[in-house]
Amino acid sequence: MKALNAALVAIRRSPYQSILSIFVLSITLFIAYCFSLLTVGSHQILSFFETQPQVIAFLKLEATPADLESIKQKMTNKSYVKEVKIVTQEQALEIYKQENQGDPLLLELVTAEILPASIEVAASDAKSLEAIKTDLTGESSVEEVALQEDVVDNLVRWTNAMRWIGLFLLIILIVTSFLMVMTNISMKISAKRRNIQIMKFVGASNAYIARPYLLESLVLSLTSGVIAFAFYYGMWLYLQPWLASFLNGIIGFPVPWQFFAYQFAAGLALSLILGLLASQSAVARMLRK
Repeated sequence: MKALNAALVAIRRSPYQSILSIFVLSITLFIAYCFSLLTVGSHQILSFFETQPQVIAFLKLEATPADLESIKQKMTNKSYVKEVKIVTQEQALEIYKQENQGDPLLLELVTAEILPASIEVAASDAKSLEAIKTDLTGESSVEEVALQEDVVDNLVRWTNAMRWIGLFLLIILIVTSFLMVMTNISMKISAKRRNIQIMKFVGASNAYIARPYLLESLVLSLTSGVIAFAFYYGMWLYLQPWLASFLNGIIGFPVPWQFFAYQFAAGLALSLILGLLASQSAVARMLRK
């Protein structure tokens, strides 16, 4: 209890250094929370788009409904196929009318007989797209196979780039926070070097001398963790209605409260470990001198 009181007194006596440490730690944890949310969200978005109909086989005009059903049955039995959908010539005509409803001349010239039926196949994952294309190309009644893998590839590249940028910024801020806390504690120990020498002269152990500084860093880390999560969760509550509308059908809303509870616990643990390691390094370095 005495060591904790000493740590709180030290924080009050150097408010600017303490506020700066809390500020840097809070920014680090805030970005860590956002980075983890981005990682989980991008994974779900990728999973959603990977399972959308990506391979479309256009059949020859002379293909019969029996040919459609035969191909559908074959593809449904594949382990890497998630869903198979048939688009008949009549349905293709309805789609064409909807897409060109602003041009009556085009609508008059097109009939269902000149539009090919098609089969849309959804893969269980993006790696299976090529295998599905190969299977459909081998069918004698298939005229052309369209593979839209570039959409998924571009999405993967963008999300991976965002993850690497976020991870890079997070590492930079973690190193900065570590050095900030270590410098803060080192300056305070250096200012009390004479008192520490007296304490060691009368028999005080290194652990006894270091305890107030370790507790001070833990208090700063705990405060930073709470502040960072409060700002992060407030931002989430503000953006949630817009995200729910924008990502409707892709990510389930509302997000379970357990996710945020795990985030808070992990962020608090990261903050405490970071502060403890930084202060321990500073104390060990100064006591060796």
